[in-house]
Amino acid sequence: MLRGIKPILAFLAIVLLMGAAHGIWVDRWVPSQELQQSIAKLETVPTSAGDWRGEDVDYEAEDMARAGIKGCVLRKYQNTRTGETVSVLLVTGRGGPISVHTPDVCYTSAGFEQMGGQSKVAAGDVYGDFWKGIFVMPNAVVPRRLEIMWAWSRDGLSWSASDKPRYAFARHAAVYKMYIVREPSPTARTEDEAAQQFLKSFLPALRSAFTDKQ
Repeated sequence: MLRGIKPILAFLAIVLLMGAAHGIWVDRWVPSQELQQSIAKLETVPTSAGDWRGEDVDYEAEDMARAGIKGCVLRKYQNTRTGETVSVLLVTGRGGPISVHTPDVCYTSAGFEQMGGQSKVAAGDVYGDFWKGIFVMPNAVVPRRLEIMWAWSRDGLSWSASDKPRYAFARHAAVYKMYIVREPSPTARTEDEAAQQFLKSFLPALRSAFTDKQ
């Protein structure tokens, strides 16, 4: 009888060991040092970059936590020269939750429709690239149009508009995701590139801040 049970006990031991290892890997019990470091770096996100000045925006911490977000910066930046504004959402957490919930899912569930597909926008040779999409809410009392750029990063230094973010990032203990959201005025030209201009100032400042934190 014992001989027949031994393989089952060995199998259960392996399953429990794998489960424990996986729990540690995904920070089920204790947040990884890498994740803690990623969270700490968010404290250094610059409030100014070039002509842009930022102001923190309140958010619901519980909503972020339910989405698997462990650290978050939500800030609105205004260009002191042109008056243009963009909103920045920069979050970090385990790769699994952070690699999902892209704007085509989040914003469409909030009543927006994506116009056409999405395109990749280069952020510079050393900074990678971002996705860019246009989302509209045509049935609102006042129709709304959003320009959204988003990307992921392991270190916050270079960014990727990944075609398969789950494959690229889900296994990692800490990943960043950034949204750049702009709501142009109804009279704005569609070819305006305020968000791209913001990134040209913001990404070097962010890289400098994160590098100093290491």
